[in-house]
Amino acid sequence: MSTVLEIDGASLLESANALRVNLEKRAADTESLRRLPDDTVAELKAAGLHRLGQPSQYGGAEPALDEIIDIITALARGCAATAWVCGVWTDHAILTGMFDPAAIDDVWGANENATISAGFLPSGTNERGEGGWKLSGSWGFSSGCDHADWLLLGSLLPGEDGRPTPSLCLVPRAEVSIDDNWHVMGMAGTGSKNVVVDGAFVPDHRILPLPAAIGGWEARGRPDVAPLYRLPHVTTVPFHFCATSLGIAEAMLEDVVSGLTGRNSFGTAVTEFQTMQMHIAEASAEIDCTRLLIKRDLSEAMEAMRDGRSLPLETRARNRRDQAYASRLCRQAVDRLFGAAGSHGIFQSNAVQRRYRDVRAAANHIVLNWDLAGTTYGRVVFGLDPKTPFI
Repeated sequence: MSTVLEIDGASLLESANALRVNLEKRAADTESLRRLPDDTVAELKAAGLHRLGQPSQYGGAEPALDEIIDIITALARGCAATAWVCGVWTDHAILTGMFDPAAIDDVWGANENATISAGFLPSGTNERGEGGWKLSGSWGFSSGCDHADWLLLGSLLPGEDGRPTPSLCLVPRAEVSIDDNWHVMGMAGTGSKNVVVDGAFVPDHRILPLPAAIGGWEARGRPDVAPLYRLPHVTTVPFHFCATSLGIAEAMLEDVVSGLTGRNSFGTAVTEFQTMQMHIAEASAEIDCTRLLIKRDLSEAMEAMRDGRSLPLETRARNRRDQAYASRLCRQAVDRLFGAAGSHGIFQSNAVQRRYRDVRAAANHIVLNWDLAGTTYGRVVFGLDPKTPFI
């Protein structure tokens, strides 16, 4: 029987804030380890933060998405990698909540603490078997896979019209091996390694066509689910990536202001330089704009889901634009702050240099690519075909 979390989003946010000191202390070790430390995972689980996207009937907290984003942001102020992994586990839990009820029960029926990593890009080979598909191949960028119990793996499977359709397949960790290729300059602690499968059988009920995930509850024919699982996935849930960047930028602003206070240059207080004052003003404005964009988009999305309304194409295009632009604003703020930190910021003992590298790495995620998201929005505004299924 599942233990239902009798806590709300505000309590979970408080727990996330309380973890900041420990996460900051472990941040350098997390980077060296190239995955989350066991102690960090244990603390996330003790606080219930691994169950943000888990359905309530299996003990999940199930707060609104805008509340979830606040929690991920809070974690990122302590450790960007921890926030990223918690974010993707939450993302994948929400996606799993969109599957057939039998698949949801497979994941959490026997283990209410199960976490889910993913390799989204369709890869490998598949072969039809009785009642399902036999899957083999290698998938990259599987954040948090070392501590995952299940994997969502992308594969091209025949859709209703017989054409190859990107689909997500739920595979238990016991049938997955890890190829440790994750040697990177930023976000090293996410452990986003390759995962390899050799002939894993995936029953039909553990398969979700990507268009159904992207299209929202209407595409899935499931108006009876909780608002969190009615969402059109790609235009809402991946805001957690922006939340990680936002938390990094907020923490870096604190670091730099603290580091500059009391510092002198040739007898003059650095804080007296008008240029330095402008750097801080511009960075803080970019950070505030990021938070406002994210909160506006997600509060509107959750309100629509609670009311049983769809998100129109124009809103979905705007959300994709804002995901990428929010990341861009955070990158600009962090670039500005890294410059303001001066030579003190380049020491490996200074968290500023790690935050700078982490936000740069985060910005390279395909969902946050400004060229793709910006042109998609522009096409929709001009009444053109978006020419992308990711909207």
